[in-house]
Amino acid sequence: MKGDANKFQLAMTLRNLFKEVSDEHCFHPTRKWRFDFAIPSMKLAIEYNGHGSTGGGHIGRHATITGMSGDCEKLNEAQRLGWRIVQFTALHFSEASRKKHKLTAPYETLKAFTKPSTI
Repeated sequence: MKGDANKFQLAMTLRNLFKEVSDEHCFHPTRKWRFDFAIPSMKLAIEYNGHGSTGGGHIGRHATITGMSGDCEKLNEAQRLGWRIVQFTALHFSEASRKKHKLTAPYETLKAFTKPSTI
C-alpha cells in the first residue's frame, strides 16, 4: 500500500536525522493518544495523515468530520502540553505533487528541526 511506503520512508528519514525516534509514542498521561513518530527529548511530534481515501471511494478516518475533530482535540492537547507537531500527507512524498502544490519535502522540513532555533 502506498501509504505504508510513505510512512516507511518517513521513518527512515527521521532515523537518519535524529538519534532518538519513538514510533507510536503515547504522549498523554490519561488518554491513549499516540503520535506516529516522536523525538521525546525535543517534544517534537510527527504525524502522517496519509491519503484522503483508502481507495474504492472509501473516505479515510482523517477525512471525516469526526476524525478531523478528534485530531484537533488530540493536537490541541499536545500543544498545550508543549509539543511541536509536524504533519505530512501523501502529497509530500511525490516530487510532482510537491511542485504542483508548492510543498516542502519531508527531509527538508525535518532537517530544519536539527538546527538551533533563531527565534
